[in-house]
Amino acid sequence: MKRKIISTANIALAVSIILTGCSKNFFDRPPGAAVTVGSYYQTADQLLASTNAFYGTPWFGWNNKAGWALTEISSGNLRTWSSDVSPFGTMPVSSDNPEVRTLWNSPFTVVAQCNGLINNLSAANTSAIPQAAVNNALGEAHLMRGVAYFYLVRTFGNVPLIENPLANVNDFQTVPTNSIPDVYKFIVRDLKYAEANCYPDVAGTGHGSSGSASAMLAKVYLYMQDYDSARIEAEKVINSNEFSLLPNYGDLFITNNNNNKESILAMQWISTGGYDYGNSIQASWAYSSAITQTGDGYGSAAPTIDLQDAFKAEGDTIRRHFSIMLPGESYPELDVNNGGYTLPLNASSQGTQAQCKKYVIGAPTDPNNSKGGTASQAGGNNTYIMRYADVLLIEAEAILGQQVHPSIGTGIPLTASTSDATALKYLNMVRTRAGVTALTSFTYQQLLNERRLEFALEQNYWFDLGRIDGFKATTTSNGIQSAPHPMAEAIIANQERGTYGNAYPDKSVIYSSKVTLKDADFYSLIPSTETASDSKLLEAPVPYNFTW
Repeated sequence: MKRKIISTANIALAVSIILTGCSKNFFDRPPGAAVTVGSYYQTADQLLASTNAFYGTPWFGWNNKAGWALTEISSGNLRTWSSDVSPFGTMPVSSDNPEVRTLWNSPFTVVAQCNGLINNLSAANTSAIPQAAVNNALGEAHLMRGVAYFYLVRTFGNVPLIENPLANVNDFQTVPTNSIPDVYKFIVRDLKYAEANCYPDVAGTGHGSSGSASAMLAKVYLYMQDYDSARIEAEKVINSNEFSLLPNYGDLFITNNNNNKESILAMQWISTGGYDYGNSIQASWAYSSAITQTGDGYGSAAPTIDLQDAFKAEGDTIRRHFSIMLPGESYPELDVNNGGYTLPLNASSQGTQAQCKKYVIGAPTDPNNSKGGTASQAGGNNTYIMRYADVLLIEAEAILGQQVHPSIGTGIPLTASTSDATALKYLNMVRTRAGVTALTSFTYQQLLNERRLEFALEQNYWFDLGRIDGFKATTTSNGIQSAPHPMAEAIIANQERGTYGNAYPDKSVIYSSKVTLKDADFYSLIPSTETASDSKLLEAPVPYNFTW
């Protein structure tokens, strides 16, 4: 795939994408409606619709396979025999791997979309549009650019910061990366702009709100070990009352509940647009076409023994049921026309006697899909970028971080504990919803386990593992970045990533598989297609020139 934002051809593409918009089918869904360049900036509604592209098809590559391959397979939550993504289970993954290219290309396509609007809108005549609407559109662009860079920096470390691709037309082959601290500074700047300019209380429409920006800021600050700022931002979100936990955990993953009260920010999909426009996770994860009834459902990844054991050890049956299917377990909401779906006793597509349930939504005729639909490799269900349970757990962790006060670059010890009433309140809100016992104190290890179970298969755990040893500015040598990750490496080394040797229900024989990672493995290699055309990407990062 050609470069998305740095090469001359794709600089032009980045501009043309914004001018022409995405396929009309993408806009035939809330929020907004299709518009052309001639009518982009005539009314507030049309301006609002111009931000739709930030949430949909540019994220497709990430969501389709690359994102969950990195975050769920690398973290030990999923295993697979599929040759294209199985290297993510052992690391490192070759810079020639097509999914590594997608990890780079997809977020940078989002960056290009956001830059296009920011730069075009600054030159447009918007005198007929209320200034608040203009500010909101710019706020959404800054929000989603910051989100895209948050994915990039956690995946690759040093990356190029691009605000105006036209500035690189003459030097696209010599664009350097910028340091991790500068990338985080850039993200914070974008999110603060969004917090100040996005409309409040609109996340339920599928657009990011000022509260969405505050929530993302809380998470970014947590990664930076700025616990004071993380807590301030989390409490802004909590006190705003824009978001709340859904009473029933399983309701979070029903297509008809897209953009619910717990959804802070989400990738937005449409089933009628087909491949590239719909959510394709079900096609890969569903055990069989008996679930999807659209010809797909390949069971190409399945929960590891380790993740199953983690749910079992916690006595966590509710979140487990809606995350992991076990043989013989029934789901009345799937295959409703035939009385529900029961996972066969011999279901074990990856040898772990379990299959994925989360993001597996069923057939086009199932009632839970009546609003968003589903089709072959294209579901109408959103993919969460962030939800309110995360804010509550960030608040709890920030309080623990304030108490322990580890030096920057050194993580909170796994044995560190707190009985702070506020931290317990928010942690236990998440646990109570899941039907597990409320705690009277908790350790950092327990909090991390809570995050793993709450967000299992939601593309979080790998990034959690990458940050628990502290915020570090890594060094670069021959394109390989490394920083100490002793706690994360120890957790991963103890995971059981193997298979059962006998058929269900016999679990007495395990063909064990354990993984030992190196510090450098926590950042992906920059794709070889990028470094071949720009060798500066392999050199030490340079400071970024912050002009505003």
